[in-house]
Amino acid sequence: MEATSDDALARTAELAELADASRTAFLALAKSAWQPAEDSAAASAKIALTAKDPATSSAGILSGFDLVSEVVVTYLEVAANHLGGLAALYRSGEVMFSPLPLVRSILEYSAHAMWVVGDGSGLAEDMLARAYLEEFVSSEFAKMAAGRMGSKEDDSHQNAQKRWKAIRERAIAAFPGTTPKDLGERTIAGQTLLSPESAVSWMFDLLHSNANGSVNDKQSEGIYAFLSSGTHPSLYQARQMRTYIDQGKYVGTVLTVDLGYLERLLGVGVIAFYNALSYVMSFYGLPTEAHDVLTQQIDDILPGYLKP
Repeated sequence: MEATSDDALARTAELAELADASRTAFLALAKSAWQPAEDSAAASAKIALTAKDPATSSAGILSGFDLVSEVVVTYLEVAANHLGGLAALYRSGEVMFSPLPLVRSILEYSAHAMWVVGDGSGLAEDMLARAYLEEFVSSEFAKMAAGRMGSKEDDSHQNAQKRWKAIRERAIAAFPGTTPKDLGERTIAGQTLLSPESAVSWMFDLLHSNANGSVNDKQSEGIYAFLSSGTHPSLYQARQMRTYIDQGKYVGTVLTVDLGYLERLLGVGVIAFYNALSYVMSFYGLPTEAHDVLTQQIDDILPGYLKP
């Protein structure tokens, strides 16, 4: 980062603190062991899904509400740790290109956590179908990766294959009528797995519809496209950061970035995670103390980013 004034360094340190605070809020809520509070939406879902899913949770393979909870919390956990990674980057000044893939991933994980919980308009079994889709496709990727990195006779591939088959059988047992073809098309009981981009759009649309967000459909697509162009090979962002300097015999460049850009970039990730954490916390009926602390920290460090 070219700007090296005390104020610039102090500001990036503040932004790093906010990223860390987001992870801290998740860890504080995790002390609940994600047990649904009495009369919460999660408590009702737990009863319904225990009756719906004939499988029993076993070591490494969960079912019913246990599966829903594990998928949602795991996605939040990954997003929270990516925020910890952002904090490290901002503190070190590595803020040119490295934060972009992390912010995109934070949005994707936050969106999928919210999508599994759903928008509240369906049945609890719809939530279970979405969780099975996430679990099945994850196991399919694991099987594919193991088979391609080594022999299909290797233990790693054989174990991944067994897990994939077990999850497929559990999904079909929980939703009779579901076929292997349905699963191949990423569909269970009318629920179809969203792509990462579609899930992010779904999240922003849900927040916008409920007056918790100011980003509309078109803007969400633009944000995702921008973050994607900083994740996949693309030239324009690097070119935008270059300042040309006449070196006499040739014209050289240095990379520059302004604090406003760094604030907005971090803000996108923090607010997406904050909303997902709020959504899941409300679903479980968890105490709000840790969330209230994070709310105040966002207001202090990024005033105006939270809608009143």
